[in-house]
Amino acid sequence: MKKALLFSLFLSYVCCAAAQTGSISGRVADSASGKGLAFATVTVFKAKDTAIVTYRLSNPDGDFKVGGLPLDLPLRMIITFSGYHAVRKEFVLTAGHSALVMDTVKLSTTSQMLDEVVVTAERPPVSIKNDTIEFNATAFKTLPNALVEDLLKKLPGVQVDADGNITVNGKPVNRILVDGKTFFGSDPKMATRNLPANIIDKVQVVDDKEELARNGDDNLNNVGKVVNITLKKGVKKGWFGKVYAGAGSDPKDTRFEAGGIANIFRDTLQVSFLGYTNNLNKPGFGYTDLMQTAGLDRTNSNLNSRSTSIWTNGSGSGISINGISFGGIQNYGGIATSKGLGFNLNHAPNAKQSLFAQYFYGNILIDRRNETDLKQYNADTVIDNNTIVTGGVVTHAHNIGIGGKFKPDSVTTIQVSANYMIGLQDEYRFSDISSISNKNGSLSNGDIDQNNKANTYYYRHNFAYTRLSPTKKGRRFNLAHSLDVNNRFNNYYTNSTIHYINPTPYDSLLNQLRHEDVPRTDVFTSANYSEPLSKSFTLRLGGRYEYGKLTNAITTFNPNAINKKYDLINTQLSSNFNRESHRFHVLAGFEFKAGKDLTITPGIRALYQEVNNVLASLPKAIRQNEKNLLPTFALVYKQFNFNYSEDISLPAYTYLIPVADNSNPYVISKGNPDLLPSERHNFSVYYYINNTKKSLNINLNANGGFVRNDVIQNVTIDQKGIQTNVPVNADGSSNFGINYNVNRQYKNNPKLIISWNFGAWYGFNRSKLLYNGETSWQSTVNLNQWAGLNFNFNDKFEWNNNYSIGYNFTSYSSASFRKLEVLTHRAGTELIVRVPKHVIWETNLDYSYNGNIPNGLPKDLFRWNAAVNFTMLKDEKGVLKLSMMDLLGRNNGINMWATRNMVTTSQTNVLGRYFMATFTYNIRAIGASKSKVGGNRLFLF
Repeated sequence: MKKALLFSLFLSYVCCAAAQTGSISGRVADSASGKGLAFATVTVFKAKDTAIVTYRLSNPDGDFKVGGLPLDLPLRMIITFSGYHAVRKEFVLTAGHSALVMDTVKLSTTSQMLDEVVVTAERPPVSIKNDTIEFNATAFKTLPNALVEDLLKKLPGVQVDADGNITVNGKPVNRILVDGKTFFGSDPKMATRNLPANIIDKVQVVDDKEELARNGDDNLNNVGKVVNITLKKGVKKGWFGKVYAGAGSDPKDTRFEAGGIANIFRDTLQVSFLGYTNNLNKPGFGYTDLMQTAGLDRTNSNLNSRSTSIWTNGSGSGISINGISFGGIQNYGGIATSKGLGFNLNHAPNAKQSLFAQYFYGNILIDRRNETDLKQYNADTVIDNNTIVTGGVVTHAHNIGIGGKFKPDSVTTIQVSANYMIGLQDEYRFSDISSISNKNGSLSNGDIDQNNKANTYYYRHNFAYTRLSPTKKGRRFNLAHSLDVNNRFNNYYTNSTIHYINPTPYDSLLNQLRHEDVPRTDVFTSANYSEPLSKSFTLRLGGRYEYGKLTNAITTFNPNAINKKYDLINTQLSSNFNRESHRFHVLAGFEFKAGKDLTITPGIRALYQEVNNVLASLPKAIRQNEKNLLPTFALVYKQFNFNYSEDISLPAYTYLIPVADNSNPYVISKGNPDLLPSERHNFSVYYYINNTKKSLNINLNANGGFVRNDVIQNVTIDQKGIQTNVPVNADGSSNFGINYNVNRQYKNNPKLIISWNFGAWYGFNRSKLLYNGETSWQSTVNLNQWAGLNFNFNDKFEWNNNYSIGYNFTSYSSASFRKLEVLTHRAGTELIVRVPKHVIWETNLDYSYNGNIPNGLPKDLFRWNAAVNFTMLKDEKGVLKLSMMDLLGRNNGINMWATRNMVTTSQTNVLGRYFMATFTYNIRAIGASKSKVGGNRLFLF
């Protein structure tokens, strides 16, 4: 009751404050032509100290209205537009005259830069020039210890989600640069979650021209954004960064975290170091950084078995690539102890050269306990497989990279990079398994003792060349090349004892070593050329060649009773597979432009593929040759995009090897050398609205596809409950999806920011299901909707709320399979209060509900975390944080999902309730000011 009363009083105060304000309106135009100037910045300052009250941008006709202005206070309005002289006007609004309407404000042109037209104290918060949006960082106030991420959240049109992903006016941010240079690779979160906000002078947002060049067209709707952070001059005179250390305990163990980041930026040199350690299920490096910096972001004919995972849940968060973990928990759960360090160096001796060098190391130790219950439905028969796994995982990962960017002249750009990664993983797992049928009772039970060792040695280099014509606009030539060399060595030790009960009792013993050597080489080269034939027509030509060579040597050994070594080859479970592939295509198309708004690009792609698969157990090689002419079509009308394409893809090599993989005696996989190529028809639609004046963004994405000769699994389960999977071709697969998101921000009151968002994702998939000789169509519908509402009152009170509902429904054409439904609810709320001075309170509560979780297990999850922060020392450089995680003791690792005709329920061990005390010391360079504390970033590294 007290909380409701306090909240009502707060809203009443906010409404009263909003009502007692005034406004100023008018029109901005060019003094010579009288034409309205779109996106001119209208900034209102307090006349006494030039503190910014608020600002607005003029609409496409040059009209503006600035509301939420205080009464009876001397104010100064400054109107700025790039390339024009600024105009100033001082005024006072009163209760009797709260709306000031101005005549047309005429701006005259100037050759001076904007920074030369206005004094530093009067720099506008936002200025727009061509495709660059520039924010004056000092105009957006932050509190002590704020990070760059906190600053970005305050910028109009910028959205930062809970995972740190950034969008600007609905477009994703691909990279963040610091003074025009990369910072620890290409992961934006490395900069936004480590650099303090108080060192920032400007934030510039531009279209990603590198992505545009790679695409080979001029469609800006299909490219993301690049954010460049400009540092204050004083920052470049010393070190800056932070160090932190914390300790705590839970009922079973002690908890700890420690780490730091140190940076020194000179005019031509940037050097950064970071290190961390914790046993709190936190990763040390970002997913995008590993994928792009390590060169793991491309797939081709020989990369179809690559496995990449990134996740965030009640247990924590983590990253795994090719089975190698880079920190945090594994996607199958557990409690992780992580540590790592990194080094980043950028050197730009002049405007035409930029060099970088990077090194990352990560280590993780996981304690894992997991129980999985899998139910398979076939008519009135239900087979229930229960697996309890205990064990651990140890991972070491190294990644080193070097590269550079060179501009021999104003129209030529050359980029080169090279990376080498080593990943070493050792997993031990003990599984207790049982299988029960509702018809025949217990089918089997047993245990499986496994030790899996995986070593990966990966090298990649890239080269990109772009040349624009100095004499003809639109003429462009791009050349790209990359080489990948990946050597993987896996050893899987399996020792199992299975007691089969039905239909005939007997025991099965298995003791073996399965060794895999998978060396792989991939070469990629592409070229694109654009030639404007007229103002309306552009010829586009492109070519691409891919070469792949792969060996997958599987040798299964049985133990030698004499010397106890695994040196007796089991020829039935051994194979030697070699693949050599050539993939070449040529694309030709015309781009037609009808005015500024409409662009149509039809094209045709000639695709040639030749693959030779040699398997030792087969009498002759499997040769796959494909020659196809494939149409492409693209249409752009203002903010609307439509794309259509066709492709022919060959089966993944792992699907072709007809040798049983019995590492898990309950689930055996075999390949099929007779698989045919899959033919895919794809289309996509994209539309967005960005209303800068109203801070409104609307994004809509839709996509779909049809597949002929799709690859699906033919599943067979025998009377003992053993499942065998064999890939086969099937026609008729299709998928459709639509996603939309709407968000808006209100800043009418200078002290209050209100934002809301809502959106949804709807998906439909249809494919064949082959189960024990019966064929059925399975149709899956996914419906997910979400909404959020956030309040920020003068940075003293922040309240963020979100809710989502998800529905998964699978139906079948055959009556033998029952319909499957999963309904989930998720809600979260976060509260941050920064009173009294030097004290910051924060708490967040997450709730989820899944009514389909079996009886006996909790269907809902409550996770409540709370903390109090105390700022101290000179300029509040020190922060002591006392936090309690999972106050209610209701956190759990229970998940449920449905696939094919199966429903799986999983339980994993998670971090429960624990207390932590963490001290952070911020190292600030000369000239840097204090900034902000509070929010989710303090629960992350």
